[in-house]
Amino acid sequence: MSRNAINDLAIAREAQLMFSNAQGFSPIGNELNRWKGDIIINTPQGERKVPVEVFIPLKFPQYPPKIRVLTKNIQHPNIEKNGNVLLRITHDWRPDTHVFQVVQHLERLFAKVPPQFLDGTRAVKTARKKPRLQSLETAKSPQEIEMEKINKTITKLQEKIKQRDDELRKLRAQLVKGTTGGSAKEVADMDVLLFGKDKENEKLVLQAKLVALADLLSTLDEKFKDGEISPVDFAKLYRKYTKELYMVEKELEKK
Repeated sequence: MSRNAINDLAIAREAQLMFSNAQGFSPIGNELNRWKGDIIINTPQGERKVPVEVFIPLKFPQYPPKIRVLTKNIQHPNIEKNGNVLLRITHDWRPDTHVFQVVQHLERLFAKVPPQFLDGTRAVKTARKKPRLQSLETAKSPQEIEMEKINKTITKLQEKIKQRDDELRKLRAQLVKGTTGGSAKEVADMDVLLFGKDKENEKLVLQAKLVALADLLSTLDEKFKDGEISPVDFAKLYRKYTKELYMVEKELEKK
């Protein structure tokens, strides 16, 4: 059986499931790999429709379907400028997933995090706003900003520890020179104390960073489930923070 025949069978099966489980969606023309329908959104002003197109690629089910919003008068964290919709179900694609399940996933997402509709008045007001150069802070995601705050707190703690250790090292130097009349035993005791404190401080800093990273990953996962962050940003930040978490854990094992 050829690849095209296999793909035709898969698309025919998905078409039957779409007719049964995706109300309001129908194929575009005679092409069973392209579907169009409306996602119904409940707003304070009543029901609104979001026209959506679903495209099933040639290599389906190895590759996920693509969903595109066909209107430009809405805003949503999961909708790109070109209308492409980013969904976790397609980002973490499994070949045994069906197209109608992707549509239902989008319906649940819009029900939980409704898109903002830009009517004519609001669109004009937005267009008339003076363009503002985006700073590095505004260009970053909330998770990246929160991580920077945590890193700044840890850096300040490290600076305080360094200042205290500098003072202790000066005291130790004075003891070595005999300026305070300290004995050899006192100098040895001070070395043990300083070494122990250094190790303890380093361990406390690493433990603080470990807890902060774990909390950040938990927050990141919650925001992704709530649709507040796109799958692309989620994957990028998740890899970054899990790598940092792994490195901190390895450092702690050495202490």
